[in-house]
Amino acid sequence: MKKFLFFCLARHQVEYFQRLLDETSLDGQIMVPRQMPFPAVGRLAWVISRIDWRLLVEEKCQERRVKGKYQGFIYRWLLRLEMLIAGLRIQALLERSRPDAVVVWNGSNRLCRILLSLLPEHTGTFFFENGLLPDTTTLDPRGVNYENSVPREAAFYRRYAAERNIAAEAAPVVLVPRKNRSAGKTAIELPERFIFIPFQVDIDSQVRLFSPWVRNMRELFAIGERLARETGICVVFKEHPSSRESYPDLHARASEQLLFANGNGTQELIEASLLVITLNSTVGLESLLLGKPVLTLGQAFFNIGGVTMHADSTEEVVSLVRRYPDWPLDESLRKAFLHYLKNSYCVPGAWKRSGKTHLLDVAQRMQGQLMEHDA
Repeated sequence: MKKFLFFCLARHQVEYFQRLLDETSLDGQIMVPRQMPFPAVGRLAWVISRIDWRLLVEEKCQERRVKGKYQGFIYRWLLRLEMLIAGLRIQALLERSRPDAVVVWNGSNRLCRILLSLLPEHTGTFFFENGLLPDTTTLDPRGVNYENSVPREAAFYRRYAAERNIAAEAAPVVLVPRKNRSAGKTAIELPERFIFIPFQVDIDSQVRLFSPWVRNMRELFAIGERLARETGICVVFKEHPSSRESYPDLHARASEQLLFANGNGTQELIEASLLVITLNSTVGLESLLLGKPVLTLGQAFFNIGGVTMHADSTEEVVSLVRRYPDWPLDESLRKAFLHYLKNSYCVPGAWKRSGKTHLLDVAQRMQGQLMEHDA
């Protein structure tokens, strides 16, 4: 029987993965960092050679820069030492447990990145995350978000739609309204015509790792500012409810053409807008579910020709908005893409409310995908 190593960094991960082991036929063990064995000092040269230390240090320092925290020489030296010790302990763990596959949540944490870098060549991988669609869970053998295994070619979805005959299906994918997290904030009266630009969390991996030319929300605001100035179309922003960053300087630059709508519901903003501009937020996916045109600025798994538009510069953003609504979007492709997510990619059932059927489905997918990996 195949052995799975579940590497956990939070209590909810331990609890969910333990249920998978207890209530299905999966075989394996759960490991948290404090339980890892002593460092495999004899494997020092191997561990050093396998990991891109500079990249991991720079990514962590970038996160601290956003938070306004110190990231000088002493911090960098201590971070390298911490990661080296962790790497040696992870190497010892892998040599002791010899798993057929490792399972991580999201995978962007530096400990997960070290673990994945040290895996023997034929070891399988599984990445869990919140579901892309309402009441689903993400399980992917390659990664999550931009690094997931969702096909990016329009031709794939055309073939998929023809093979499944989805045009004959009566029930499209629908969006379950999210809980309004704007309680206590005053909603504004929305303009008749506007572009909606949702903020994201500056320190989130979606921004740090997958937004090559827009580094933070202040830069995103500046794009909206120029867009309003050069097109005459009002731009409405909404801050991310989970962000700890405050933007008094941006609020001071607000005007009749540049509005913040932190008290309005996200779905209301999507539905009332002309189009939605996002780096790579799930708000972009929600907008597709609601049939709203989407323009992405970052690396997003839903950057698919005919499904969304994409821009790699502010000039391109302005040019595309000026051409709206003359965009080469394909409604049949949008429907095929969402149908694929719902019926093939996403695991039914949210992990937070997982029942027996969900757990058995997850176990079956993991066993099947590992067999494909070994073939």
